[in-house]
Amino acid sequence: MFKPFKDIIVLDLTQVLAGPFGSYQLSLLGANVIKIENPDLGDWARINGDEKELSDDLMGTSFIVQNGNKRSIRLDLKNKIGKSTFNELVRQADVIMENMTPGKFKKLGFSFNNLKKINPSIILCSISAYGQSGDLGNRSAYDHVIQAASGIMSTTGTEISGPLKVGAPYIDYATGLNAAFAVTAAIANLHKDRSAKWLDISMYDTSLFLMSSLVSTTLNSNIKLKPSGNEAWSGSPSSGCFEASCGGLLAIAANTQKQFESLCKTLFGKNMEENSKWLDFKYRSKNRGLLKKTIASVIKSNTADKWETNLNNNHVPAAKVKDFQQVVSEKHFAQRKNWINTKLKNSNKKYLVPSLSFKINENVIEDLPSPPEIGENTEEILSEFGFSRLEILDLYIKKIAY
Repeated sequence: MFKPFKDIIVLDLTQVLAGPFGSYQLSLLGANVIKIENPDLGDWARINGDEKELSDDLMGTSFIVQNGNKRSIRLDLKNKIGKSTFNELVRQADVIMENMTPGKFKKLGFSFNNLKKINPSIILCSISAYGQSGDLGNRSAYDHVIQAASGIMSTTGTEISGPLKVGAPYIDYATGLNAAFAVTAAIANLHKDRSAKWLDISMYDTSLFLMSSLVSTTLNSNIKLKPSGNEAWSGSPSSGCFEASCGGLLAIAANTQKQFESLCKTLFGKNMEENSKWLDFKYRSKNRGLLKKTIASVIKSNTADKWETNLNNNHVPAAKVKDFQQVVSEKHFAQRKNWINTKLKNSNKKYLVPSLSFKINENVIEDLPSPPEIGENTEEILSEFGFSRLEILDLYIKKIAY
């Protein structure tokens, strides 16, 4: 198995989606991820999800997805002894990940300057809504709030519908990947530079980088971007979303001349001669409205499934608009082997969760240990970090670490 981080210790103070997904990716690469949770309910995601029974057991579906392969310790970071306990963990760790509102971690006594005095080579990864600096840096947010703030909603939907949110919390998960990428880079740098590093990961920044071409267009021109609905951002007159028979929708991207010629061959066949005028790019760009209607009328004659197959067979990128039930039922979804089982402790149920976001030599990760219950591993973790039985018992009795 590919485990490049098997000797790396990560102290994970993050909760909800973005941070935990980032540390989860590191755990799949072998990192020893220790989830440090507050003494009350722990990670808020424990009570969040679609299955009430799991949420009642503090193992909500939102928590399960990105917390397998980790261990948990309850630790009161507001308590003086709790702080010194955490500092001892820091002394022996490699990475700290936190997603508190900027300034809060510092107020607890864990500024970057203090942390690097304890561990001169520590990597601190701070994940926040708007970043550690700037006018908005002190604000907190969730995915849909950043979708509003970063401009993505203004380009989604149509001029009739107005701005619409992207359905999935994509900024959260992209931010998690961004954090894992940054930590990976910092770890890779350790062999030549052992000085401490502070990584500033922002949901706001991540969202804008995911729209780099749109942001660059705005920065470098006077063009005001409009909502595109289901139109392709390429602006190609032969790309877009078309209604097929039986109400199905089909997305087509025929951007290049070769793709367009293949599109015409598939749609018009023997009638290509009378439609040959479309082969001239200038003509179809000038008459894009008529071209769209011509394509739409042919697509309407058959099902989205049939057109998807025919077009792809002729090397024209096309896909039926599918719901999640359809997606996860496809053979290709199973063949990619990107989703792995984790067995929940309090039941015999297995839960499918994401694997690594990339493949190494077609490497497939086996089933994962269950996500931890709150404080499930406190005693073993403290013991590993050199705390004696009496010290651990004292922390338990005082409800500082348990």
